Amino acid sequence: MDFSSISTTEHTRPPPRRPHSLTIALALAACTDPAASDTKTTSESSSGSSATGTSSEGSSTPTDVGTGPDSTTVDITSGGDSQAETSGSTSQAETSESTSQAETSESTSTTSTGEGTTEDPTETGGEDPFKVGIALKQLCRNDPSSMCGVTPDDELVCWGLVDSPFFKVPPGKVKSVSPQCFYAVLESGELHRIRDFPSEPLDLPGGPFVFAGGEYPYGCAMAANNEVTCWVAEGYTAIETPPPGPYVALEDAREGNCQMCGLRGDGSLVCWRRPVKGGWGENCGGGVWNGAAEGTYTKFIGSTFQSVRLMNDKGQLVWFEPGSEGSLYVAPLFASGGFAEADALVGLRQSGELLYFEKGMGDGVPILPGAYTTFRGAHNGGCAIRQSDSRVVCWGEGEYGQFDPPTE
Repeated sequence: MDFSSISTTEHTRPPPRRPHSLTIALALAACTDPAASDTKTTSESSSGSSATGTSSEGSSTPTDVGTGPDSTTVDITSGGDSQAETSGSTSQAETSESTSQAETSESTSTTSTGEGTTEDPTETGGEDPFKVGIALKQLCRNDPSSMCGVTPDDELVCWGLVDSPFFKVPPGKVKSVSPQCFYAVLESGELHRIRDFPSEPLDLPGGPFVFAGGEYPYGCAMAANNEVTCWVAEGYTAIETPPPGPYVALEDAREGNCQMCGLRGDGSLVCWRRPVKGGWGENCGGGVWNGAAEGTYTKFIGSTFQSVRLMNDKGQLVWFEPGSEGSLYVAPLFASGGFAEADALVGLRQSGELLYFEKGMGDGVPILPGAYTTFRGAHNGGCAIRQSDSRVVCWGEGEYGQFDPPTE
């Protein structure tokens, strides 16, 4: 199936503009500079269970896997010699009489404190390759125009395109927030819609709940006693009841998706048909439905019209299609495993390395120096939480300030 033809209706939301490409040469410099590599953290982050799951290849290939960047080409597999090897002159690192910027710069780097903008010692163009903001323990992102995170004291903060009256940040503390910033569960256990459009009225149950998933017109939440409650907007018809929990995570299924999914505590994945309305819902009836995926899984990554992306316990990015006989597809760039998170061309290794991949690029190119616990974004713009101090670190340029995180 060609997933690129499926789009989610944004109603009155302003369309996000495509961010400018990040200069990958900066990341390459950070990767090859011995001074930069010495500062990298080697601690590993947990990725869930160590049990072995099974995967089999499905019949369709997602279109966002293996697609290179628009304007940047990085070749680390070329058979030719590098400039440093073939140049008749001695390299700058060996003969330069001037001391490197990392040794002589009078300005103080903010890498250790994470306050304000961090200057990469390998950057010589005067532009900052990434920016460091406040400490966060979770990230979520609704679309490329905005970013949100949960602070250590359970406050939800958002930046970027968040001036819309339909973007409603909770006024107090939160228990949890869904990965796509659709729902937050308040400290009281009450549900809160972060994107709340008048054209999409939806009555939410009172709770109290622990976490929630879904979007308009359908969602589900789990209570502390493991009871699952689902809701549906007026005019939509429920097709089936979700399988019994308890669940440890619920998918952030978008409005146009055919399936809703949940992860159980043992790593098993189950999906069920979402309520449909109108002609588009007829497209959800094709194929043989199999809502139980083989294997063991640790985390939801995202979803499309008839599939869901998630990490298995091997650290591989897997696509599951319940409407196509329950087929499984392992994304080739991440088939080697060992990832905590991955999406499109960016993967977060269990060691904490955040890498940009392209076909034929071997082990990938670091986007940021150091080690990280989670990320949201792509190779040309995004944010990640640093292992060493929990600070959010963002890279890339954006029209709305979505890669300029708030600082303390």
